[in-house]
Amino acid sequence: MLKEDHRRVESLFERFLNGENGKKPHIAEQLFQELEVHSTLEEELFYPALQNPAEIEEFEAADEDTQFSEEKTMHTPELDETGEVEAGRGEGSDSSEEMTNNMITSAFDEHRVIRALIAQLRQKDALSQEFRQRMTELQQTVANHVFEEEDELFAEAQLTMDTKTLGRQMQQRKQELLSAAV
Repeated sequence: MLKEDHRRVESLFERFLNGENGKKPHIAEQLFQELEVHSTLEEELFYPALQNPAEIEEFEAADEDTQFSEEKTMHTPELDETGEVEAGRGEGSDSSEEMTNNMITSAFDEHRVIRALIAQLRQKDALSQEFRQRMTELQQTVANHVFEEEDELFAEAQLTMDTKTLGRQMQQRKQELLSAAV
């Protein structure tokens, strides 16, 4: 599901950068919503599951017949005094685990940058040259994030967790987020 989201976002960037001016504001807003929902899914479900794969099965068993709600997020990462995600807090010193935690910390930071760029873009005219330049910057930031995520974190997920169960949880949450945005 996350890879499908990545391809959809890549397509929206291309449509924006190569599309007709009259459609650009709508395409940009669609792109922003996709990125925001996708980031929320990763932060609420995917990254916590990577940090503690056993929680997926526990969550599935406990909530098999209930709707996912905002109060039932699996895990919220701890933030230090600067607002950064604390990597490896309370974890062992396993180098693979430490590397995964470092990648997750980096991903949270990248999400912050992406959200900041989206906020800046929403304040600008979607047909301006400045908007196009910022959109290209956003595209590159997202492309780097996607590459790192698909290259490293997705491979780790395939090895350490039940991705089918996680995928169902993420699909359910995505529908809830999209319904709330309407």
